[in-house]
Amino acid sequence: MSQALPGYQFGQYRIVDIVGQGGMATVYKAYQPSVDRYVAIKMLSPDLTQNENFVKRFESEAKAVAALEHPHILPLFDFGELNGTYYIVTRLIETGTLADLIHKEAHIPYEQIVKYITDIGAALGYAHSRGVVHRDIKSSNILIDPLHEVFLTDFGLAKIMHGPYNPRVTDTGTVVGTAAYMAPERAAGEPIDGRSDIYSLGVVLFELLVGQLPFDGDTPMAVALKHIQEPIPSIHDLNSNVPPTFEPVVLKAMAKWPDQRYQTTQEMALAL
Repeated sequence: MSQALPGYQFGQYRIVDIVGQGGMATVYKAYQPSVDRYVAIKMLSPDLTQNENFVKRFESEAKAVAALEHPHILPLFDFGELNGTYYIVTRLIETGTLADLIHKEAHIPYEQIVKYITDIGAALGYAHSRGVVHRDIKSSNILIDPLHEVFLTDFGLAKIMHGPYNPRVTDTGTVVGTAAYMAPERAAGEPIDGRSDIYSLGVVLFELLVGQLPFDGDTPMAVALKHIQEPIPSIHDLNSNVPPTFEPVVLKAMAKWPDQRYQTTQEMALAL
């Protein structure tokens, strides 16, 4: 289908507005009259519906999230296909993302930063225990509700490591994800596990502390190479106000080799 307009009836949902649009999908605010609530509907982009790999990736998101029940993972209400359009229905949070907060706030209280990372770490640890690696941890994939509770979303790149379904949805040699948060082994096209998510969570912690990402570049490949080759910039040099006890946590979470990182998110949370 073409882009849905406000008032459009999509099954039992009435489209209210567009929340966001990306390369793979468009997210709408919609009203579900049967239970009198507003929801978020993610619809796969029409030009991708004929691409089997993209459809499988979209379906893997629904299956991955449907199998996960955690207070800091955005709950999934419904998913399926209607008139050729694949969709996922989740709780609607309009407050914004962690990325929005970082851009708006000059300083986020350190106690709040610890809570954000600990709560998302708990969600990740739970997902890892269920065989799910998120693969695209970044501040824009972490939603914040009005009570400042955080929710991990967008499991569109999650790989189900075991279970009744195990789609190999990423083509051989293809690196999918966001380069600014990408673990070195991901950037190099090597096998990954939950420790790759821990690296990305370390990048989010770095970003929360200093208000910027550790590496930038003219192209995603240039940024990915920096994750592989360059040392992590000094947090103290970028923001001397950050308590020095944070830097060792970031350095360990973002170690180049997975064996040198925290092995679990619980271990990282205890260090914080």
